[in-house]
Amino acid sequence: MKSIYLLRPSGQKRRLASSKNLLRRAALLCCLLLGTYVLTSCSAPGSQSQPIAGKLRVTGSTALLPLAQEAGKLFEQQYTGTKIEVSGGGSGHGLDAVTAQQAEIGNSDIYANPAIYPDPNLTDHIVCVTPFEMITNPGITVPSLTQQQIIDIFSTGKINNWSQLGGPDLKITPIVRPSNSGTRATFRKYILGGRDEKGTLLTTDSSTTVRDTVAKTPGAIGYVAASYVTNAIHTVEIDNQKGTVSTISSGKYNFWSYEHMYTLGGDDAILEAFLQFMLGSDVQQKAQEMGYVPINSMQTPGVASVTP
Repeated sequence: MKSIYLLRPSGQKRRLASSKNLLRRAALLCCLLLGTYVLTSCSAPGSQSQPIAGKLRVTGSTALLPLAQEAGKLFEQQYTGTKIEVSGGGSGHGLDAVTAQQAEIGNSDIYANPAIYPDPNLTDHIVCVTPFEMITNPGITVPSLTQQQIIDIFSTGKINNWSQLGGPDLKITPIVRPSNSGTRATFRKYILGGRDEKGTLLTTDSSTTVRDTVAKTPGAIGYVAASYVTNAIHTVEIDNQKGTVSTISSGKYNFWSYEHMYTLGGDDAILEAFLQFMLGSDVQQKAQEMGYVPINSMQTPGVASVTP
């Protein structure tokens, strides 16, 4: 189960014990959303005393990159005196950049480890959920793999030919993301059970590169955020499950992550306005259209929905 860090009033984080109780995680998320709702109600962008103008640098997670780019464009249209510069580089890059004050927002698929990022002002803003997909070269049409089969492809090496899985007599080529990838960290922890990966190691963390490499490499298999899936590759279910709101919320599909925007706090008007904008209806609708899960959809039965 995913480890969760709870923000203290001082901005510091306390590590909660890992749990298989999905309701506990949903309750924590509900509290976070309620806090966001209160802040948004009391401090909407249109009521800011400071003008909304200036530039923001947003970098990190390539899984969140497409949505962050679209949100940046929409924000610039609404606030014509602003510039949102969005780039990728991986979750580790995003966390390093924001803590080194080389960016105002560091995007990450994973929670910031307080042992590595101890700054008490580092603040987490959860903006949506990313389902990840296993993908293969289009010449491989195996419909589903079990979690153990994925482990035996990427880690143990027990499965190295597609013929072992009912596919063609073709060598399996796993495409491995670099160590600064939050997507890789999620895959390693929740699909491989903490095991190391073996395969063709990419030198840069780019979801586009992963997808394109799998698309052009016979026998290749990899994994990307759902927002990167195109007809150029074949998607593979995990244990006959797809990453949907229902399967994620019920615990049937475990290859997903919250998407975080980390900041170092402060009262910058453009920063506060953009973070609120990410949770607004325009961006959350765009998130759903692009294959993300809007944050309000991550509720279990009996947990009320909160709308910013």
